[in-house]
Amino acid sequence: MNLLGGLWARIRGAGARRLLVLLTVTLGSALMMGQWSRLPSESLQVGDVAQRTVRAPASFPFVDWDATLERQREAEAQVQPVFDFDATLSARVQSRMGGAFETARHRLVEARASAHADGLPDISDDERTAISADFLKLLDLSLGREDVVHLATFGWGEDIEQATMALVGPKLRGFIVADRARLPNPARSLSVVRMLAGARDRIDLQDYDRIRTPEDVRMELKIAALDSLAPQIEPARLGVAVRLAQAAIRTNFSYNQLITEEARQAAREAVADVVIQVKRGTALVRQGDVVTQSQVEVLAALRKPQEKHGMAGALLALAVFSALVFLSVYSFASGFIKKFSTLPRDLEAGAFLMLLVLGVGRLCVEVSDPLAEAAGLGMNDTSLWFVVPLAGGAMLMRILVNSETALIWTLVSTVLLGLVMDHELLYMVFFLISGVTAAGGITHTKERVNVLRAGLLTGLVNGAAALLISLVQLHLGEAADVAHASPIWDMLFAFIGGNLSAVLVLGLVPMFEVLGFVTDYKLLELTNLNHPLLRQLMLRAPGSYHHSVIVGSLAEAAAESIGCNALQTRVSCYFHDIGKAVKPNYFIENLRDAPNPHDRLAPHQSARIIINHVLDGVALAKQYKLPKPILDGIQMHHGTGIIQYFYARALEQAGPDMTVDPADFRYPGELPSTREAGIIFLADRVEAACRTLHDPTRESIRGMIQKLVNSAVMDDQLEMCPLTIRELYQVVDTFTNTLLGIYHHRIEYPGIPAPPPKGDVVPEQGIITLDVARPDTTEHVEAVDQAAERPPGSR
Repeated sequence: MNLLGGLWARIRGAGARRLLVLLTVTLGSALMMGQWSRLPSESLQVGDVAQRTVRAPASFPFVDWDATLERQREAEAQVQPVFDFDATLSARVQSRMGGAFETARHRLVEARASAHADGLPDISDDERTAISADFLKLLDLSLGREDVVHLATFGWGEDIEQATMALVGPKLRGFIVADRARLPNPARSLSVVRMLAGARDRIDLQDYDRIRTPEDVRMELKIAALDSLAPQIEPARLGVAVRLAQAAIRTNFSYNQLITEEARQAAREAVADVVIQVKRGTALVRQGDVVTQSQVEVLAALRKPQEKHGMAGALLALAVFSALVFLSVYSFASGFIKKFSTLPRDLEAGAFLMLLVLGVGRLCVEVSDPLAEAAGLGMNDTSLWFVVPLAGGAMLMRILVNSETALIWTLVSTVLLGLVMDHELLYMVFFLISGVTAAGGITHTKERVNVLRAGLLTGLVNGAAALLISLVQLHLGEAADVAHASPIWDMLFAFIGGNLSAVLVLGLVPMFEVLGFVTDYKLLELTNLNHPLLRQLMLRAPGSYHHSVIVGSLAEAAAESIGCNALQTRVSCYFHDIGKAVKPNYFIENLRDAPNPHDRLAPHQSARIIINHVLDGVALAKQYKLPKPILDGIQMHHGTGIIQYFYARALEQAGPDMTVDPADFRYPGELPSTREAGIIFLADRVEAACRTLHDPTRESIRGMIQKLVNSAVMDDQLEMCPLTIRELYQVVDTFTNTLLGIYHHRIEYPGIPAPPPKGDVVPEQGIITLDVARPDTTEHVEAVDQAAERPPGSR
């Protein structure tokens, strides 16, 4: 049994309740935000006949692969073909050619010298043939036999070498391609990679006329030789040089397929997928349609997220996202917004309202399509979304808690509701405007009809906001297919949503009041003098009742001056002394002319009776189920202060060997922990003490108030109270001004002369007189003195 009791106590702890609120609202929000699509159970194939119309349950992206491939082909076609150009070929061929000629001539000289040494007139034919073969091998060329013989006959002369190099060098520095058919469309430029000595660079080539084939170059060599070299060399020798130069011509310009394909692949990969945002409510397949390949792909795209991650994965992601939103906003608000409420009860109320609003929002999203289709008349499928009563939740949070908490609740609810509504930013803005307007319109209302006025104001603002959203959508091009009547529907549902919020507030406020929330309406009901406790106090302890009313007026004015809940403060003052109705004759304000019963009691007994009025008041408040702020006012209005009068009497009566425990004379209540309770604590002291002033001037009243406030601070009675020093000064000023109005000086009226005897002269003016004696001035002063000598706290 003890184990169960301990477990229940932990569950009811503040930390555990906050954690439970977080888990509940996180999971509930995730369920509301998830897009649990209603897809056809059958798997449609190309050529099947659709048995029913399938619409997109939410907006989702769809990759159009046909359009994507088309764009990839276009990007690939824009890639320049890459060709390699060997710019070093001319120098290498000339270098080999010069070395081959030099070697051949050197060997010819050595062979002739050897032949002369042997007495032969010239070298042998075999020796000449060997030199020619080595010459061709060094050149890596093939020549006709006749040309080889001529070269040997001419002794590989320098004139032939120079003519050959003069023809080969310039031509090999141009672009020579094996086949012009490999060239692309002449309208496009080429990317040419030039291979230089030890380096590379890239140039663009647009003039295809600069590109030649080897046959073209060889023809140009023959023509160039006849034009420029014919006068300088014998025709036979020139012919050999031309044919040798033609043999040395080779391609230096070739298509680089590897680099080109890499560039094309990079271009294809750089093309983004063509993503079509399928709007919510779009008919993907209509009943009776023959399913096409494109429709199959769209349905597959719709199923893909659920098939890939599953419902559990989507729910987990949404829950984690919601938890992140709640925790981040809660951490900031609780740390930096002074009035943000972190009480578990307030958080539970906020969570309930948030889930209620999200649930209504999800319901509207689900039924908006069939409703729009059934209504027709240009109604858009998102028009119903504006009816969601988020403003009602904002008003309720403002009524139940405060404006700061209502603002934070509105911000979070707006974000989540926007996610429910197809991730639309404009709807987030709309509901933010609606919630802030509603919370502002309900401020300081003390009549339920004001809720309807706030709802009407919110409806008008909602209508204007809905119209502006339609205009923004039209400007952004998002409403091209929307009927002209759609803005009218949007404004109508937005107006209904504002007024529906007011109805929601009026319906839910009594429920929250039953659960213990204290609203202004509940407080106003408690001010009714027909309340059993107030009637009992008024009849049994009229002096205490009058004191409570005065304290209420005093505390209400002070609360208004520093921005506290003035109504709650006043009502708490009405009930703070209800415990005195149990034994009213033991409090001097109720004695009138009766003897003081404390004269027959010991100080400890008197103190116990005085102290018990707090305990009796708490018991009566619980019996009549008064709200907690009222109960706090009863418990905290004396704090743990000491009853100085009876404590002093006890010290006087104590013998030399006796000790008096101050704890016996202290109130068992709690220290004031709210600004309202602190004001009630001070107002109760101030009103009682200022009654004892014989000459209630501004200076004497303010001096008395400051003395009482200072004594409360020195006694640590305001240790737990969040009242600041500045607010205490404002409270002192308000107390002073209010008490001056209560204890103001009055004109001292002269005595009324006695009427003349009957039958005597009638006065000029008729005087109405009452046969009542004037009050005795001496007795009046003694009554004031008696009130001044009453023990502090013994009212």
